[in-house]
Amino acid sequence: MNKRKKQVIEKTHELFIEKGYHSTSIQDILNHCGISKGSFYNYFPSKADLFKSVFKLMLDELKEERDKLMIGKDISDVNVFIEQVSLMIRENRKNKLQQLLDDVIVSSDQDLIKFIKNFKFMFLQWVHGRFLNILPNDKQPYSFDCAVIFIGILQSFLQTTKVLHESITDQQIAKYCTDRIINIIEDVSKEGVRIFTSEHVNKLFPQPNNDDFFDNELSFTTLTLRREIENVFDHDVHRRDIYIKLLYFIQQELLNKEEPRAFLIESAFSTLNNCTELNSSSHFKNYYTLLTKMDYKTIE
Repeated sequence: MNKRKKQVIEKTHELFIEKGYHSTSIQDILNHCGISKGSFYNYFPSKADLFKSVFKLMLDELKEERDKLMIGKDISDVNVFIEQVSLMIRENRKNKLQQLLDDVIVSSDQDLIKFIKNFKFMFLQWVHGRFLNILPNDKQPYSFDCAVIFIGILQSFLQTTKVLHESITDQQIAKYCTDRIINIIEDVSKEGVRIFTSEHVNKLFPQPNNDDFFDNELSFTTLTLRREIENVFDHDVHRRDIYIKLLYFIQQELLNKEEPRAFLIESAFSTLNNCTELNSSSHFKNYYTLLTKMDYKTIE
């Protein structure tokens, strides 16, 4: 993205947080960003398109921070999910996300309304995907129903605590809602009752979210390889720590969707690949296969 264009997006984000979408005029944006009307329309066809760019940048930054919480962690650990939800609550509040959504949803711009509605389903898709990571196989058929229930419970608690001005932490809310949904999953799985089937899920999300797949698969594969490193170098703490640091350095670079530094990834991977105690193992081969799927062609 053009550096100046990104600056306009970031500066407009500040205005939207301060004044809201409808109360921010194009002239406000021009004044705040220090650009001409011609430059504005060169970057964005309309204020609605600028809003989409602001929203996408905000979501990309949130996603990057959210995914970092999985680095070095077991993606099936429910506590990681709670940390991620807590982060999202905190960041959404800082960005006044709900106010922006409410402001835009009453717009007469149908394309913008559709954009916002699609975003809400993105969060549902993410929660459902994380439940699939967390739940055992016999509970997974109920994961989508419970993702819908979880979001409803979470939103209700957030709205109520906001009205009451209670000093309840984001962590408390995230943990309470997650604990409740785990209990609900136990109940519905025993009864064998669900509303939404896999056909409903495929209809709602016809295309797989490859980014989320690779994020989750990368976390799982990295964790598996780490455990092997710990076993192989149980009595060689120095080498063990070096290889684990390299492993998580690669993961962190790959989760940086904006600009992963391929030459650094190649260098770190080369060191791992030169380790004869690791490079012939099935876990290392799975790791290599995943990296090549992610199209990092420098890794050979």
